[in-house]
Amino acid sequence: MRAVVLDADGLPELADVPEPSCAGLLVRVLGCGLCGSDVEKLGRAVGGTVLGHEVAGELEDGARVTVMHHVPCGTCERCLAGHQSTCGEFRELRIAPGGFAEQLRATHCVPLPDTLGELDGVWVEPLACVLRGADAVPRGRVLVVGAGSIGQLWIQVLRRRGDDVIALDPRAERRAQAHLLGAATEDVDSVGAAVVTAHDGVNDAVQRLVPGGTLLVFAAPEHDVPTNLDAVYRKELRVLGSRSATPAYFRDAVELLPSLVLPEVTTMPLERFVEGVELYRRGDAMKVVFVP
Repeated sequence: MRAVVLDADGLPELADVPEPSCAGLLVRVLGCGLCGSDVEKLGRAVGGTVLGHEVAGELEDGARVTVMHHVPCGTCERCLAGHQSTCGEFRELRIAPGGFAEQLRATHCVPLPDTLGELDGVWVEPLACVLRGADAVPRGRVLVVGAGSIGQLWIQVLRRRGDDVIALDPRAERRAQAHLLGAATEDVDSVGAAVVTAHDGVNDAVQRLVPGGTLLVFAAPEHDVPTNLDAVYRKELRVLGSRSATPAYFRDAVELLPSLVLPEVTTMPLERFVEGVELYRRGDAMKVVFVP
């Protein structure tokens, strides 16, 4: 079968690979979304890696599913403390080879309802991550830094629980979409919490937080980002990170997804993977989904 495989330098190339024969259910990939965490691994991950985990697929009997690529044990000290993504078992990859392929095998599949569009399953994993992260964000006036696809999910989740949401983004078209979703887009100088989905605006968020406010870091930067730690110190800010999701949040995401306004998707074949990555990096595509 065909898959996008990283070469010895960690760079992607389309190649023929053996069909997966490990444990797990066989999933035919209908589409796989490009995540920022995929992009950050390019040029870094070991040769032979197949990336991709935001999967919309179907089983051999035609049942539609998405997959969980990491699953915590749920019983260790870290899991019980709420830090499931740092659980030792969470490191194990639960899919093989990865979503940027024609097929994969998965040990943990999540059923999808027929009410979802064919490729809508690619949103379940990122939405599950947002739902888990939102539980760490105090309610009230919340700043969302970045109104791309993940920022738009954040806006809708926060608005649905009654928060007053402000969105920052340098692109006028993304600010306009954030406004349609119920977020204010004017400058503000005092918020109780901020969610960083785009690191270029992290220092703006820190400056806008009130003393004792909460900064949630929701995305890993592709490069070092200087942060104003003096403001963190003087205002006694609470800085948190949130990464990935757990099975319970996957189930919640499947239930919530049909009621959301989903961001615009650019669909491309696996053969145009490099082009799709560049569209993402330039911000010319809100969300890139690759189809076999």
